[in-house]
Amino acid sequence: MPHQNSTWPPAPPSGVTTPTVPRSSQVFALHASATINAPAAFIFKIILNTTTYPEWCTFIPKVDIVFQPDNKDTLLQVGSRITFHACMGAPGSSTRATPLVVTDISTPAQPSAYISEDTLASDPTYTSDLSIVYRVAWAGDKSSTFTVGPSTERFHEIIVRSEQQCEVRTWECMGGAVAHVVKWMYKSTLEAKFGDWCRELKNYGERKWEQEKMAEEVREV
Repeated sequence: MPHQNSTWPPAPPSGVTTPTVPRSSQVFALHASATINAPAAFIFKIILNTTTYPEWCTFIPKVDIVFQPDNKDTLLQVGSRITFHACMGAPGSSTRATPLVVTDISTPAQPSAYISEDTLASDPTYTSDLSIVYRVAWAGDKSSTFTVGPSTERFHEIIVRSEQQCEVRTWECMGGAVAHVVKWMYKSTLEAKFGDWCRELKNYGERKWEQEKMAEEVREV
């Protein structure tokens, strides 16, 4: 029987997990969530479209797409290699480059097998019903010159709650020796940044959805 994970994140000591950084090797984890009054597919496309990040995301104000498996598409795909320029201070302050690779994308129309059925059924980190969730994950890109950083993987689930509403859940797990330094120096900052991410995505997504609905009404006149 699939679990019912309406209460999220999972309470300690289990907490959240990812395939790249399982609980057994975690140093720490981050998470945040928000309810957004816009369709899940609409919000999912905003997350995949990194060209819009400067418009709404003070945490990651710049993204470089280093490699796309399909050069014709600008949206994130499995295998996309990207560099996030993370702003750890006030908006407009200096950024830190972080190379990443997209590890998973799942939609109701094209569910992925990145998370096994057994794990979906048993682990409350994930939404078990793939017919109502859009999912994207990225991990630290160890194939780049950035090989000394911590092991990381970040997930996003955009869960359908109704035609006009979704719930966004995002979490990141970090492991390895360097993660202890990151935890000591930046954990509280990162917790705040994850909250900013969800709040800013909510504000931007709801505003853009209202604009989309108004434009559709004009087209129908």
